[in-house]
Amino acid sequence: MNEQDSFYSTLLLVVTLICVTTAIGLWQRRTAPGSKALMAYMFATAWWSGTYALFWANLAPSRQFWLTATYLGVVLVSPALLVFTLQFTHREKWLSSPVWALLVIEPILTIIILLTDPWHGLFFGKAQNAVDSTIFAGGPWFWVNVVFAYSLNLLVTILLIKSFFASQGLYRRQILPVLLAGFIPWASNIVSFANLNPWPALDLTPIAFSLSGSLIAISLFQYRFLDVVPVARDKLIEKMKDSILVVDNQNRVVDANPASTALLNLNTLTLIGQKVEVILPDWQHLQAMSEEDQTVEREIQMPNNSAEYVNIRVISLQDGRGNGQGKLIILRNITARKKMEAEREELIDRLQTTLGEVKTLSGLLPICANCKKIRDDQGYWQDVAVYVRDHSEAEFTHGMCPECMEAYYPEAFARQNAQENTQ
Repeated sequence: MNEQDSFYSTLLLVVTLICVTTAIGLWQRRTAPGSKALMAYMFATAWWSGTYALFWANLAPSRQFWLTATYLGVVLVSPALLVFTLQFTHREKWLSSPVWALLVIEPILTIIILLTDPWHGLFFGKAQNAVDSTIFAGGPWFWVNVVFAYSLNLLVTILLIKSFFASQGLYRRQILPVLLAGFIPWASNIVSFANLNPWPALDLTPIAFSLSGSLIAISLFQYRFLDVVPVARDKLIEKMKDSILVVDNQNRVVDANPASTALLNLNTLTLIGQKVEVILPDWQHLQAMSEEDQTVEREIQMPNNSAEYVNIRVISLQDGRGNGQGKLIILRNITARKKMEAEREELIDRLQTTLGEVKTLSGLLPICANCKKIRDDQGYWQDVAVYVRDHSEAEFTHGMCPECMEAYYPEAFARQNAQENTQ
């Protein structure tokens, strides 16, 4: 083994050690979102760089054997990195059964085609030699695997960029090293294709992925990466009972949670991109008010159901420079509360009406000492029964007390007493 090969082998063994150390550190945070996928990514990179180191060490059984062995790690790196990114950015829903099947089947097919390449030449396409480990041309499946891996890496980069700009504070400092880690493999490929590689014949890709692992390790230990995880959108916004709409500067709905689709009786595909003035009545007035005040709140009737009421809150969204970025609309169904308020008002009205109809007698009443007539406000003398009837809700029934019955109807009084005595 010459001096150059020895240097390459040593360098790659250091890379392997870095990857394994990072993977061990991740084991301590294995319950965090994406940690297991990131561990798989680091172990795959460690396998890749480790077997590549043995290639340059020119150990038995052969260089060809160790170069082929590197692909057991190569085919796993990009899928594992994508799974980690989807879990870390809380897009687990993307990992459907078809996606999992694609991420598993393509690497398996690649390994099978690689191992049987001497029979059909679909992978190396006779472009491989026993000395040079860099392959920039190959058979049909070689390019299928290249496009597959690059597509996954591009998707990872896009998702991390979106998450970076959507995050703040600690979370942004966590994502930045991971985002830079995603760019390093791209940079290494550009260097290789531009013939700027300072180490001839050495494939820089495993070294690039190891540097990516180093950056993730920095975030892991310095910024408590995977220890402090932002609240996932689908666990906060998606599960909220209040309806949430996000509107851009063109008054188009750009995001909505399930509660809003249920309230507005629309599906998500119909709602996204819809003009908000079509969905909500009096939007122009609300928008004008929100220009003067960053937060506006009022109650409206639903356009598709006048029996339903909602409390609508419009919050202006601004960037760090104070430029308008759209509106956040929070809708809360208050139909039950409005119904209770209406029932309460109706009850109060009924009570007030009833109290208004109740008449009471109070104060000094002029009454005749002899005939017991009462003088009214107009100076007329009325029978006490008539006066009470007109000035209250009382009604009189006519009867006779025992003293009057004995004085005016003695016979009837005697018969009544006789009947009571016999009973």
